Amino acid sequence: MNNLTGMMVFAQVVQSGSFSGAADVLGMSKSSVSKKVTYLEDRLGVRLLNRTTRKLSLTEIGQVFFERCERIMNEAEEAELAITRLQEEPRGHLKISAPMSFGIMHLGKPLATFLEKYDDLSVDVILNDRFVDIVDEGFDMAIRI
Repeated sequence: MNNLTGMMVFAQVVQSGSFSGAADVLGMSKSSVSKKVTYLEDRLGVRLLNRTTRKLSLTEIGQVFFERCERIMNEAEEAELAITRLQEEPRGHLKISAPMSFGIMHLGKPLATFLEKYDDLSVDVILNDRFVDIVDEGFDMAIRI
């Protein structure tokens, strides 16, 4: 079992207050949740939870481990959100080639609006009437008419 999976399941059991609640949230069977927590405890060589038929409580070691698990889960969630944000908005540098007359007549206003919307993006527009080698000259985009 993946270490992070065990930690995630354990943290969900604590947050839910029961194996059944964690199973519902995680879309797993109650027995799978229980087995994952037991496997985690066996692997760590400690008891993380005190179990009775009606109640769960954290051991002292379980409390320390839970706090660490929560931090790790929060960091993992933040890492995924950061990637999502990076994919949602353009950022970096964009190099565009376009014919002189087209660029002068049509690109100014749309590019200004585009750059206002995306602060983390910079654009170089090279206006000339020759066909550029997009790859060799490092262009990201070329407009040809």
